[in-house]
Amino acid sequence: MNQSEKNIIKISNYAFFISGITMLIFGAIMPYILEDYSIGYNYGGFLLSVQSVGNLLAGVFAGSLVQKIGFKKGTVIFSSSILVGFLIMLISKDYRFLVITFFLTGFGIGSSSNISNTLVNNISKGDVNKLNVLHSFFAVGAFISPLVASWYLTKSDNWQLLIVVIAILSSVMPIRYLMSKYVPTNISEEKGESSGKKGSFWKRKEFIISSAILFFYVGVEYAVNGWIVTYLKDAGIMSTSLAQIVLSVLWVIIIFGRLLTGYISTRISTENILFVNSIGALSFFVFFLFQDSLGLIMFSILGLGFFLAGIYPTTVANIGYQLRGTDDYMGALLGIAGLGGIVMPYVTGLVADKFNIFSGMIVILISAICMVVLTTINKFMSK
Repeated sequence: MNQSEKNIIKISNYAFFISGITMLIFGAIMPYILEDYSIGYNYGGFLLSVQSVGNLLAGVFAGSLVQKIGFKKGTVIFSSSILVGFLIMLISKDYRFLVITFFLTGFGIGSSSNISNTLVNNISKGDVNKLNVLHSFFAVGAFISPLVASWYLTKSDNWQLLIVVIAILSSVMPIRYLMSKYVPTNISEEKGESSGKKGSFWKRKEFIISSAILFFYVGVEYAVNGWIVTYLKDAGIMSTSLAQIVLSVLWVIIIFGRLLTGYISTRISTENILFVNSIGALSFFVFFLFQDSLGLIMFSILGLGFFLAGIYPTTVANIGYQLRGTDDYMGALLGIAGLGGIVMPYVTGLVADKFNIFSGMIVILISAICMVVLTTINKFMSK
């Protein structure tokens, strides 16, 4: 690995760090957004889904667009969308402009996911450990975001200042990409390998199962990120500031879980890791839903975060060889995963609006059950 490759991996890690901060800040401040803009659960869920639409479109098209307009120009433009989205939120007080903010921040997160996953996967030749480290940077950002929000918002109601700070941090990304000397190569051509006919992956059982696992995983992750603080507050279980700390605890354990998954991936098959993790995540989420004491909620969150941790990067690594050098493959995989992020937060908000916030949580539970079914199929299909 040469110096430019090492540097681009560092940039990719930072991009994931900013994505984690961006994704979780909206869940942490959602109660304030609902109150300040006088909007309901339904519209809040709609905004989270709009963010996922941006994520989806970037996940599908960012890789191919970067190839067409050039790596440096493409990465600079796409990595700027988070900054632009936050600036629009700060400038306009009209709730309708929130749609643009959520879309652009989602597009920036999706671009980072597509580009960074492809870069790290190609440069490291599908190394599970490198992918888990990459996704751990997302977890670090996701941990810091609600924790800082909780600390600051106990002292002030000016949540917009948090957005200013994140906007400044996100401005570093396009600058780093602009200064990068990395020139990407198509690995399949460089090594003289063939990844199959374009679009042939749609017929592969491995792709179908893996993309379905990611669909439900991302649905669970996004819905938990977007609604857990509101659920704990509106169900009368705890205050907003304490609920934000709970969200941070979820992501701090995800950091360690992803690093541990990367370590054990050399000893345990990816199929078994996915199977055990999905069952563990489901079990602890069920436990979480029926607790009202802080200690047991924290315990359930620790378990949920630990078992959710390695599912995304391990699923990508599960079909990592086919992904190498194939942007269409990665785009399709992330696109299907992104659909879960669109559907689940919106349906959760819709059900919560019609019934109650606990009923919305049941929607997430159903997705977790589907994930267990799919990882079970994946486990036995590999034999």
